[in-house]
Amino acid sequence: MLQDLDQLMRSRGIDAVIVPMHEALHPSFRWLSRGAKVTRGYAIKPLDRDPLLVTYPMERGEAAATGLTVRLASEFDYDRIFHGSTNHAAAYGEFFENVFRDLGINGAVAFFGNVPVQLYIGVVDALESRGRRVVRSNGEDLIQLARKRKDPREIDLIASVGRRTEEVVDEVRLILRDATISGDRVMSSGASLTLGDLKHVVRSGITRRGMAEDHDTILSQGRDAGVPHSRGDAGAVVRPSVPIVLDIFPADRDSGYFFDMTRTFCVGPIPDDLRRIHADVLAAFETMRDSMQPGTRASDYQARVSDFFESKGYATTRSNPATFEGYVHGLGHGVGLDIHEKPSFGLTMSNVDMVEEGDIVTIEPGLYFPDREIGVRIEDTFVVTADGVKTLCRSGYGLEP
Repeated sequence: MLQDLDQLMRSRGIDAVIVPMHEALHPSFRWLSRGAKVTRGYAIKPLDRDPLLVTYPMERGEAAATGLTVRLASEFDYDRIFHGSTNHAAAYGEFFENVFRDLGINGAVAFFGNVPVQLYIGVVDALESRGRRVVRSNGEDLIQLARKRKDPREIDLIASVGRRTEEVVDEVRLILRDATISGDRVMSSGASLTLGDLKHVVRSGITRRGMAEDHDTILSQGRDAGVPHSRGDAGAVVRPSVPIVLDIFPADRDSGYFFDMTRTFCVGPIPDDLRRIHADVLAAFETMRDSMQPGTRASDYQARVSDFFESKGYATTRSNPATFEGYVHGLGHGVGLDIHEKPSFGLTMSNVDMVEEGDIVTIEPGLYFPDREIGVRIEDTFVVTADGVKTLCRSGYGLEP
């Protein structure tokens, strides 16, 4: 939330943060600029003041559409500075110093976002040579920290992506439900059904609903399903009694907000070992869902789910960091303008993330056995409330489509 950013800035002695954008829109700029449709610009957040945009004349209308105060680069002597300079970093140093003085920013500043490293190393040096203190972090990203808790508008946007995502999953369910079995193949409309056929349904469904695939949707079966982030072989024929993992995480094309959910399906008779493994994953999912509360350490839940799986006899990355079988990934992650945001559930010394009211998180335990052609994952996206977590998904978790 934006008010969280002021608290973070004040605690670190920062008077203004700057998020530049050079051609490629990225989440930090999108968040601070309210999604400004510009190709170049600077989102600036002075302490205890509203953000503003510094942009260029050709995009002044797009910048103004955000409702933020807009200043043009030309107001800060941009043209004279850059037309007469042979050193871009020094020119930006002079330009930014003009901006800061005009805005009454007298103290320390900090840069965040996806910036050209080779340029901004020089920009920081140029500002410091002018007597400006630039805060250098230890890798901590204040914008990312401030984005962690979502406001009601953001929660509604993510829920909207979720509703459309569920509709895409419904299309896959319908195809699998209506499929028939012929020997070692699953048939649909008289032809062998391939993972590529299902991927086409997913991609088309995402596009028609105003969303986009940031990366290929995970749609895998058998051995590939036993490797958590395998995208699957589009040419593979869908086989009966073999689990299919569908992990779908589209983003809204306009707002940029993501959603994330996973279901595991099986067409035809379900083998006993698959049914048992799925039941254990579902029990882990429900246990974590029902126990998660605000004001608790996120890493505690990774420890608890590891306890659960280890008690069932499965290897985990805690008990065996080199394992490729059993529980081989994290419990979940935050979701927002990035598909992976804070809080992190990782079991690391540096992870101090808390589960807080307003967080959007996934819970996604899974068990993986590539040599046995088994992979099972169940995942919902949740909003953290004062009373626990509330799912933004509606569909069931069974293996039957």
